Amino acid sequence: MESKTKNTIKKIIYGILFIAMVVAFVYLSEKYADNSNPKVFTINDYYPNIKTDKFEVIRGQKFASLIKNSKSIIFVGSGTSKYSEKYISLLEEILTNNDIDKIYYYDINNDKSQKNSNYYNIRELLNGYLITTDGSNNNLLAPSLYIIDNGKVKYYNIETVAMKNTDSLEDYWTTDEEKRFKEEVIDAIEKYYLNK
Repeated sequence: MESKTKNTIKKIIYGILFIAMVVAFVYLSEKYADNSNPKVFTINDYYPNIKTDKFEVIRGQKFASLIKNSKSIIFVGSGTSKYSEKYISLLEEILTNNDIDKIYYYDINNDKSQKNSNYYNIRELLNGYLITTDGSNNNLLAPSLYIIDNGKVKYYNIETVAMKNTDSLEDYWTTDEEKRFKEEVIDAIEKYYLNK
């Protein structure tokens, strides 16, 4: 009788342990489920002062796909660059005051620092529309703006990419320079993106 009671107690203990493991597994799966999904970034993750929702953050693979197969406006920025911050604030003004549905935003920091295949693929696709620095191959740098139409770069602006930070933002972006920049970009968008 004793061995029968011991077996029953063992079965009950194993059953309780099994149920506890299932409950723990379900609890931990739900608790950490968000960690398995990649974070979807918004423009405010990079530039908290941007108010418009017309910037769509993309990753390198999508950037390459847009270059090949779409008509798009793509801004290459760096969330750590004051020049990118100024550039995107000017783009926000353009978006707000014109009939543009969206500008894609690609933050260069992740792919460039990893020197991964996305970075090299984008560089190859934009070959001829990049900056050559220190005798090296063309480099994808920020901030820069591209209007793409099914594999062809129709317009690009790499104006402040070449800045060696010798000018402060205030010295470079005078009122006249901001006006000239906005007029140039608006003209390019109307001509190459909106077909006006």
